[in-house]
Amino acid sequence: MSMVTVGIISGVGSAITGIFGASSAKKRARAAAREKRRLSAKLTSLENSRQTVINPYSDTKNLSNLASDLSGGMSNPFASLGVATKAAEIQIEQTDIALANTLDTLRATGASAGGATALAQAALQSKKGVSASIE
Repeated sequence: MSMVTVGIISGVGSAITGIFGASSAKKRARAAAREKRRLSAKLTSLENSRQTVINPYSDTKNLSNLASDLSGGMSNPFASLGVATKAAEIQIEQTDIALANTLDTLRATGASAGGATALAQAALQSKKGVSASIE
């Protein structure tokens, strides 16, 4: 079989496939158009048959009489309660000094970064402890 014959058969096959494909596409397009018309008609029917919205406040002019100030009847018994934070501040300061001294020692002895990381973790834990004691 020569290359020309193969080309002709291939071309005819492509043409037949194209014809059937176009026919199938037209059928799908017509079906989609029918579905669109059906759904549009249904939407129009629903819009035309729905009930009108009723505003229950349409005749109300002034709503200020519905609200009243009740703040005078409330009180805060803890308004004058103080929080003693001086002891916590002193504890934080002492912890910071101790950590700084430890960091100086680590630096002088040539400790690795792992020591500094451990020191930072210890500082974080001590600060958490101080804030918990304030609570």
